Amino acid sequence: MEHILKKILVATIFASFLIIIIFQVTIASGDTPTSSISVKNKIEKESPYDYTFVWMSDTQYYSKNYPHIYKNMVDWIAANRDYINIPYVFHTGDIVNEWNNEEQWQYADTYMKVLEKANILYGILAGNHDLDLKSPSKYIQFSKYFGDHRFEKQSSYGGSYKDNQGHYDLISKNGDDYIMVYMGWGISKDEIDWVNRVLAKYPNHNAFLSFHDYLLASGKHSPIGEEIFQNVVKPNKNVVATFSGHYYGSKTRIDEIDDNEDGVPDRKVYQMMANYQNGSEGGQGYMRLLNVKSNENKIYVNTYSPYLNAYKYDDAKSNPVKEEFVIELPR
Repeated sequence: MEHILKKILVATIFASFLIIIIFQVTIASGDTPTSSISVKNKIEKESPYDYTFVWMSDTQYYSKNYPHIYKNMVDWIAANRDYINIPYVFHTGDIVNEWNNEEQWQYADTYMKVLEKANILYGILAGNHDLDLKSPSKYIQFSKYFGDHRFEKQSSYGGSYKDNQGHYDLISKNGDDYIMVYMGWGISKDEIDWVNRVLAKYPNHNAFLSFHDYLLASGKHSPIGEEIFQNVVKPNKNVVATFSGHYYGSKTRIDEIDDNEDGVPDRKVYQMMANYQNGSEGGQGYMRLLNVKSNENKIYVNTYSPYLNAYKYDDAKSNPVKEEFVIELPR
């Protein structure tokens, strides 16, 4: 009898253990409804940073095939606006995959409105996939959804170039002043001149420049990126950082610039490319968080997916500035 009871006890323990394993595997396999992820990953503790900017790029496959991931990203931003103090979001283009696909534009339109309803300021530009490159009116769809009419009442909106083909936002937070300048696909001398005029008006604002095409995955400038670097980044002493996408992967390039030509570098410019679209599920919702500590004059950058609730550490040992690094702001 005792032998039989021992067998029953062992069987009961094993069955309970098996149920626990099955339960854990079910959760890990993604059976949890997508709509619950943004709630589960809502930050419940006070952030160690003063505020956080968010940067997304190349959301084209989310608009095309994975709209639930796009929704998850913006829902997370809205849900955590107060917890990590999010004043502003960047989007560096390729909003959709096919410029003439109305459904993709409607998804993007709907999900960017989540930020608007949460009173989160943002800027956006057009990538090559957002444009009819064969037409003189190549910006027609971008203008329809993200032209001046959408942003002219946004408190940060400083001015526009050709119906939001380019624009700038003025952001002040915690005593820190920024100018966020955007210029979409198809940059020529006229666009460069406009950016320079805008930067010259606000020499005491830290300038963050957003383009779609600027930095290659190798860390070299693209052809248009080199023009921008020589004719915009170097001459304007207030430029701190550039954001871009377009090319697969991520890369950070840091250039030291000697503004007064005395042989000693006066500033560092942090040039970042981040485009995760070539990964699983169009990038799995990875986006950059730029966490600011004002008293240190530093921005702590990391890469996070609310869809996976995971940080990205690609090549952390061999390339420590790929996904996580620190931007030093001018004092």
